Amino acid sequence: MRPFVLLLAGLLVSPMALAQYRCVENGKTIFSDRPCAAEVEPTAPTGNHPKVVGDAGNAAYSTPNGDWRGQVQFQASQMSQPVAGAHAVIQAVLAIDPQGKITGSSPENGCKFVGIAGPGMAPTILNIDVTLSRCRYPGFNRRLHGSFALYPAQKYAQLWIYAHPVDLLRPGQSFEIKGTLRR
Repeated sequence: MRPFVLLLAGLLVSPMALAQYRCVENGKTIFSDRPCAAEVEPTAPTGNHPKVVGDAGNAAYSTPNGDWRGQVQFQASQMSQPVAGAHAVIQAVLAIDPQGKITGSSPENGCKFVGIAGPGMAPTILNIDVTLSRCRYPGFNRRLHGSFALYPAQKYAQLWIYAHPVDLLRPGQSFEIKGTLRR
């Protein structure tokens, strides 16, 4: 009987755990992984909103969608040893559109980001899957996974993406990009 209760509790909680948006439609509360119908702007340009910084209502930090900027650290290691030529702390720009497309760059090291964001375990956390290209350090030209966590009260977001590829010619490689981003 106890496993049934746990299963039932898990099923009741799971839609809310996977939902990113809480919408009210026709008087009913609906949890969804898509923006509410009232929030969607069909003619608005993508990846450019919100850009308000320091507003009294803190609206700029109410959603992960929009443009983000900040210092990020690029690190690579081989057999748990840092690779000196890969390490950099540089300015990066990241845009997340309402449909989840991610674009961005870090001009100082040439990297271009493109990928997708999906709902995480909480409405303020996104799962990130991005591919980097054109990086001056060739090891970063790859697919990385991780998270984008929004902290509205503190007015910042935390980016953390990584890759641990299986390569028999170069075992023990790892790549990591992390940093704090703001509007």
